[in-house]
Amino acid sequence: MYQWLQLNELNILRYSVVLELFFGVTGILVAFYSRSNAVLLDGCYSLLCTLTMMANVRISQIVKLPPSPESPYGYPTLEPLMLFFEGIILLGLCLALLSFSICKLIMGGYIPEFDLALAYEIFSTIIGGATATLFFLLHRSKPSPLIYFECQEWLVDSAVSAAATAAFAIAYQLGNSHPVTPFIDSILTISLLLFLVGLPFKTLHKNFKQLLLKDVATPELLESTKNVIAEQWDAQQISISMIWLGRWLWVNIEITIHNDTLLTKDELESNRAKAEHAISSICKYYRLQLSFRFQQNKFSQ
Repeated sequence: MYQWLQLNELNILRYSVVLELFFGVTGILVAFYSRSNAVLLDGCYSLLCTLTMMANVRISQIVKLPPSPESPYGYPTLEPLMLFFEGIILLGLCLALLSFSICKLIMGGYIPEFDLALAYEIFSTIIGGATATLFFLLHRSKPSPLIYFECQEWLVDSAVSAAATAAFAIAYQLGNSHPVTPFIDSILTISLLLFLVGLPFKTLHKNFKQLLLKDVATPELLESTKNVIAEQWDAQQISISMIWLGRWLWVNIEITIHNDTLLTKDELESNRAKAEHAISSICKYYRLQLSFRFQQNKFSQ
């Protein structure tokens, strides 16, 4: 295993914060000089990602804390709650820039400085694409909803930069005297916003479901867990329910056994250990509630 795959989640998120801050500040400065709304969108998106990443760094530490008297269930809702608010902020940014760009388009468009904007977007595309690939590989080796969210943000950021690079290259070749050139930046910005707006809606939907405790695990995951647990002991019936809260998988298992089966304390602890072993092979972060229900044996007198 390569050493960079051993990076912990906190260091990964810190790296992302520093890089996004650089692109956010640089993008806004380039936007002011070039007067390009597309570059402003790119810079504002990066700066917004920086602020949310800083919050994610702290959240990634809190959600791993064990239950305490003040918080007997831990902090599983903080992660979906933070991602829900991040989705709202990103949606607000998209709608504000969309309104501004439509107004500019109606007023006849404008001609930004395409040379500097093109250079910035080429650099942003290369670095953003490389970072998105790195985060994707890190998520595969160390699954985490926060790292996955950052991977999505970098992927979207690099896609935005790539589209802007193509549009600015066309505008640069056409020249300022071409009748289409004044509309390129506004049309590009509107197109990018229509593409971006799907991300916050998806984030809002998923994390709102989790806050309502309705993000149920897939039937395949339920079935595989049930099969693994069924191999551990003989039971008449095994009932399993699972929901996701951020990175945490909350599992309720009810096992029905014969009424004439007497379980000692050691056997109960052993059964719980077996259930935890089965769950841990599927998910690193989980909360397990295990209960037994006794049922009358139909062959007993």
